[in-house]
Amino acid sequence: MVKAFNHIYASALTIEGQPSGTPNRRALAIAGNDAEANRAVTQLIDRFGFDVVDIGPLADSWRIQRDTPGYGPRRTADELRRDLAAAQRPAPSR
Repeated sequence: MVKAFNHIYASALTIEGQPSGTPNRRALAIAGNDAEANRAVTQLIDRFGFDVVDIGPLADSWRIQRDTPGYGPRRTADELRRDLAAAQRPAPSR
């Protein structure tokens, strides 16, 4: 299982993709525990026209949830990495 696509609108997938190597290409984050599955999703996202930032295991996927810096806005890979690093884990629900 790989967490991906939760921080981009479906319509943006069809209009924002750009060829690999394009300056300021939008990046999408993934998180997963299986390296082979992560590679497959990375290749798919690249074919859709986006760079990939691997967050790490699923346990760290909270970094790209709603109300975190990288959720929603268009980000390059460097910008997304910065936002993921700045994300603060929400307090546990009571």
